[in-house]
Amino acid sequence: MLDKEQRVVYVTDNDGHISHIDVTDKSEPQMLQRLRVLDVHQKMTSLEFITGDLSLLIGDSEGRISQWFLVRDENNNNVLTKIREFHEQKAPIIGIASEERRKGFVAVDSAGQVGVYHSTAHRTLILESIGEQRHIAVSPRADTLLAEDKSGNMQVWGLHNEHPEVSMSALWGKVWYESYEKPDYVWQSSSASSDFEPKFSLIPLAFGTLKAAFYAMLIAVPLSILGAIYTAYFMAPRMRSLVKPTIEIMAALPTVILGFLAGLWLAPVMEDNMPGVFTLLFLMPIGVLLFAYAWRYLPWARRISEGWQAALLIPVVLLIAWVSFVLSHPLEVWLFGGDMPHWLTTELGIAFDQRNAIVVGIAMGLAVIPTIFSMAEDAVFSVPKHLTMGSLALGATYWQTMVRVVLLTASPGIFSAIMIGMGRAVGETMIVLMATGNTPIMDFNIFQGLRTLSANIAVEMPESEVASTHYRILFLSALVLFIFTFFLNTLAEVVRHRLRRKYSSL
Repeated sequence: MLDKEQRVVYVTDNDGHISHIDVTDKSEPQMLQRLRVLDVHQKMTSLEFITGDLSLLIGDSEGRISQWFLVRDENNNNVLTKIREFHEQKAPIIGIASEERRKGFVAVDSAGQVGVYHSTAHRTLILESIGEQRHIAVSPRADTLLAEDKSGNMQVWGLHNEHPEVSMSALWGKVWYESYEKPDYVWQSSSASSDFEPKFSLIPLAFGTLKAAFYAMLIAVPLSILGAIYTAYFMAPRMRSLVKPTIEIMAALPTVILGFLAGLWLAPVMEDNMPGVFTLLFLMPIGVLLFAYAWRYLPWARRISEGWQAALLIPVVLLIAWVSFVLSHPLEVWLFGGDMPHWLTTELGIAFDQRNAIVVGIAMGLAVIPTIFSMAEDAVFSVPKHLTMGSLALGATYWQTMVRVVLLTASPGIFSAIMIGMGRAVGETMIVLMATGNTPIMDFNIFQGLRTLSANIAVEMPESEVASTHYRILFLSALVLFIFTFFLNTLAEVVRHRLRRKYSSL
């Protein structure tokens, strides 16, 4: 058999061997590989290409159909490899007809049984007996089957075979796609090629959703919860009346603005000042702790009213941030040869993308902080005053009262705030759409991009053909997103009720 590009010929013999011959140079054909594709007691009864001519379908005398295509081995050689097998039919396969536009095919055996299959989804769609036939063919739209029996009579059968690409293994399992070196989770819904093999794995999208939510919560939870505790319990009432509304107003900021700023401003700034960013993460806690330690020795410290000390941290935080970014370029020249992203790639083998998980985490964290902060602050502030006063009257310090009384009583509300913030992060669309490279890859690397379920729907739904397999899978991904957020909210409510019952006696 000769492929459509007239570069490769496959030759079979009666012993179950197949020869892979390169005929790119017609004057000097080259034998690339010869191997046995069947057991000794089996005979090859049919051979056919799947559309695209990358895969071979081999039918044998025991009714089995196997798919083979070229895979690059460790020596960088293309080796014909068995990928998957269909063994539902029992009689010798006498004919295989491939669909013209999809990776499906129809096979007929000597007993007159016809099977409709899809290779990528590894599905057997139907097995039907239509009598003994000699030849079969499938219409270009794959909606009609033409069969010729032994008497030369032609039979026309209607074929209703919509969405054969969908299966549990195709959506949630590793699939060995044509031209890939191994099975993998891949999302690639379209291509410029007419014989393209669609890849509809939802795993990379679900992974990207969880990855984005994880980094957002990693930033949002500590800042919002600790800020809520300080605001509700330690901050002066007048300062609280300024801080709380200001942070809550941030919740009204459109996420498209945050995504725009993250993609067009924050991502380039972080790429150009990566050492400064990591220096800031290192110096900020150290600087704040040193300032807090030195505060007690300042002669004018007692003049500041109780609860207003946090305002003095604003210039300290700004100073540490300014110093970190001033040191960024000298550190980059000294430690990383003047280009930290390039150093990460060449020296450590860590791929770097400008719009990466760090950018998404910061932008989404800022979007989630107001939600978590407002709910957690209300929970802490709503703790009955007689509990705190009683604890202090019995000799407990403010911190002991906070940890052993206030936090326990407020824990249902704090946990609900965290879970609702998690649900918000999982369902976020515009920030991850604009602040990531929208690359549906599975990589824990914080310097790589991602694609979430919600962003994928926003990107691909306008271009998807209505009622197509792609269109339906996008709706399925929306259902998966809904189920996930519903699960989080339900879990939050259940845990909240249990915590409330547990600590209601305080």
